[in-house]
Amino acid sequence: MINLAARFARAWSPAEPRRAEPHPTERAWARRLAPLALIPAGAAYCLLYESIFEREHLDLVGSLIWAIATLSPWVAGAMLFERRARSAPTRAHLLILGVGLACAAYAASSVAALWLGSGAERAYFSRLPLLGVALLAASLYPIKAPAQPVHDLAPTGDTPPVAPADILFACAAGNYVELHTETRTIVWRQTMRNAERVLRDAGFVRVHRSYLVPWRTIDMLVRDGRSVVEVALRNGRRLPVSSRYANNLASQTLQ
Repeated sequence: MINLAARFARAWSPAEPRRAEPHPTERAWARRLAPLALIPAGAAYCLLYESIFEREHLDLVGSLIWAIATLSPWVAGAMLFERRARSAPTRAHLLILGVGLACAAYAASSVAALWLGSGAERAYFSRLPLLGVALLAASLYPIKAPAQPVHDLAPTGDTPPVAPADILFACAAGNYVELHTETRTIVWRQTMRNAERVLRDAGFVRVHRSYLVPWRTIDMLVRDGRSVVEVALRNGRRLPVSSRYANNLASQTLQ
């Protein structure tokens, strides 16, 4: 009876308001525009520095102009890095991109400081920490691992883990053989030589040291002169034909 009353109370009680989750697009834009916060932070730092170490103090407008002129190159570099880094394939590419943009921002920022009346020592040496921070951020920037296709791993054996009639082609993958079907890829613990032996009776032919193809899936042979260089499958896929198997492939086709 108590449990029934508790359920009734929960059912009729007003639901707690759920906190709205930020939209992915909003998060992406917030991340892209985050470097803009460097300008007001730089203006505040400029006001604090002038009030402590300098006799002549800049007002808020002067500090803001100084921050915009000297920090805009860093903001632009950070935004461009964020945009390009998402497609960087390796850490080395990412570091090269970071070094190039950081050096360009450092040079432009120093020139702007000189133009605003700063001495050469302050213009160049006071920005070295920013250069170091930019390079450190580039080295620590996360790289997304490329998505890997989902494979089914099958045990070793002379019996294919999938019906030969469902296999579009077989591909060597190190010490394994990938059996490609319409919907999935099965990784077979088998050597390519043994796979050829097992699948030969099912109408498979070796076209390359890395490929086995059933005759039923071959749409046409692509030739370069008299030699066969590719096989075009019925699903639109093309596979290379090595010279070692080209003559045998052509002679069997003519039969």
